[in-house]
Amino acid sequence: MLRSGLFAVRAARPPEMPDLGAGNDWQFETQALDPGFAAFEVKALASDKPTISIFDRIGADYDGNGVTATRVAGALRSIGNRAATVEINSPGGNYFEGVAIYNLLRRHPAAIDVQILGIAASAASIIAMAGDTIAIAHNAEIMIHQAQGVFFGNADDMEAAIPVLRKLDGAMVDVYAARTGKPGDELLQMMRAETYIGGRDAVAAGFADTLMERDAEMPVYASADAPTDKASLDKFLATKGVPRSERRELYRAMGITTPRAADPDPATPRAGDEPEALARLLQAMSA
Repeated sequence: MLRSGLFAVRAARPPEMPDLGAGNDWQFETQALDPGFAAFEVKALASDKPTISIFDRIGADYDGNGVTATRVAGALRSIGNRAATVEINSPGGNYFEGVAIYNLLRRHPAAIDVQILGIAASAASIIAMAGDTIAIAHNAEIMIHQAQGVFFGNADDMEAAIPVLRKLDGAMVDVYAARTGKPGDELLQMMRAETYIGGRDAVAAGFADTLMERDAEMPVYASADAPTDKASLDKFLATKGVPRSERRELYRAMGITTPRAADPDPATPRAGDEPEALARLLQAMSA
């Protein structure tokens, strides 16, 4: 499908963000993730289009957890000159780690397709803007706000911090403006209001290009205990709320008969195709 002229403009590579400093004091985030869930993963390296999953705060915490520029750089080196999908569900975190990750993705030689699955807040919203394309689930959110920092010292130190924060705000405005085409003043007002932008509104405002065809707050990957035979597959789909009629249609389309208690492994005209069909289904579940 050909891109429209507007889509092509939005998908153009955004400008590089300037190096404005570093340090763990530059934290600004929203508490969007369950504290028990955190992950940074690189999947399907053997495929033509690997996936980087950013499901954690941006920057390392005191225990060494979090998504850092070093980890993203390593992932991109392992991917090489191939296109990649970057999945995001992150509350943000360290501003300069976010800037570094943004610039790493931006200079990747092949296409970067961003998918916002839950929230891309604060520093994570900057990372999302590096995508050649940005897709967002209709129930996902982008959150933008002004830079924040923790400062210690006397009055002169406090006064010196203000222009630094203004400079950071300006750098973020430039990135959002390059993607959306919105005036800087409008974007700054949105940042001052700490604005959450839902899926459809994000597309309408230019922060994203498309809504994801399949809604998901988090991706579902096939695990080691995924069903590998017809009977366990039927039980698995039933626990996911798939009605029996739909399961039968699925099996019919795959050339697999519906498992029955009296006949756990019935013969079918395409019995030899069942392992291949199951493999295709499991691959689709892990996509």
